[in-house]
Amino acid sequence: MTDNAQAWTVYNSLMVDPLTHTVYSAGEEVHLPEMEYQLLYYFLQHPGQTLSRKTLMLAVWGAPPGLKTRTLDIHICQLRKKLKLGSSLQTVFKVGYKLRLPTNRNEGERCNP
Repeated sequence: MTDNAQAWTVYNSLMVDPLTHTVYSAGEEVHLPEMEYQLLYYFLQHPGQTLSRKTLMLAVWGAPPGLKTRTLDIHICQLRKKLKLGSSLQTVFKVGYKLRLPTNRNEGERCNP
């Protein structure tokens, strides 16, 4: 970990260094492919906000509106598994997704995109 603690973003047991794209979960380094990292970081910049599929696809992938793909769902599922986010990363029916405001409890490994 770097000495510059101000650069780190913390969410429950997650620590993210945006300078090096390093992610730690419960003190263990977790490798995320670039797009999973970008998606996670976007959620961390907007905690508690419901983000539409359109917003996420445009912000993270630069995808045009109306594009039909399961890419987002698959990446959400992977983040839930790898980072044990469980219900912290919520599906908002017919809208999109939301990263709940931070808590201290362990959310488990549930994966239902």
